[in-house]
Amino acid sequence: MASLPTFTPASYRRVVVVALFFVVAIIVTGASVRLSGSGLGCPTWPRCTGDDLIDISSPHRAVEQINRLFTGAVGLTVVGAFAGAFRRRPFRRDLAWFGLALIGGVLLQAVIGGVVVLLELQWQSVALHFLASFVLLYGALELLRRAGEPPGERKVVTTARVRVMSEVAFGLTALVLALGTVVTGAGPHGGDADVERLDWPVTNAVRLHSVAVWALVAASVALVALARRDRAAAVSERAEWLLAALVFQGTIGYLQWFSKVPPALVALHVFGSAVVFGLATWLRFAPWQPTADELADAPAGDLLRPEVSS
Repeated sequence: MASLPTFTPASYRRVVVVALFFVVAIIVTGASVRLSGSGLGCPTWPRCTGDDLIDISSPHRAVEQINRLFTGAVGLTVVGAFAGAFRRRPFRRDLAWFGLALIGGVLLQAVIGGVVVLLELQWQSVALHFLASFVLLYGALELLRRAGEPPGERKVVTTARVRVMSEVAFGLTALVLALGTVVTGAGPHGGDADVERLDWPVTNAVRLHSVAVWALVAASVALVALARRDRAAAVSERAEWLLAALVFQGTIGYLQWFSKVPPALVALHVFGSAVVFGLATWLRFAPWQPTADELADAPAGDLLRPEVSS
């Protein structure tokens, strides 16, 4: 009987990248369920209907059913990341634990999705479901970071003010996401025509969300300036990427508002939110790097290889 293949550190990271891709994809496909009005296409959970586990007899049911099945594909990729950790050479216990945590996160998200259906798409439950996806995304990025670095202690390689401002940018990103769910709760795309919406003018929700976005832009600009002044090259580069993503995301936000919130632009905005969060998370990692001795032992050609600030 042939033995199972083993993974080098570089090939294992490719497995993690695949899992990360599917985690981002499920955020967008989940939004497509809401944007197409298919949130109650399958009125029960875990079955689609009271009689059928799978039902694609109507367009709305098909959209919701495909999204549920796609969750299974996400589960397979994170199981692959978990199982692959045991076939990685050398074996890393921390990678296995994070892979297991991702499996738990996918299962929890499936349960939250079921609760959303059973609560008939109450906006609070939809918001929780959306934000939980970003917790899962953070876990996938943490696994990718660990897979790209040698084991051992990490230390701060930037000045304190650069590290603190990186945390501020990440915190503001989380706030922007949370306020975005308030906009969704008050907006027109609730997942079904008859679901209860947030009783608050959507204009007020948008203004509050926009203030948080502009605060994040200001923090990103300040971080670029501080990182350049303190010669924190990795932080500066990642903050510039975040700033560029924010400009793109803000442009999409204004376009969707002035064009009466078309579903296609909203879906693109949701994808942009995942990109912004991912970049803010990677920026948060930048001030912390392995020690010089550990970096000397790291394999060459790593995906997203960490950079040490000079």
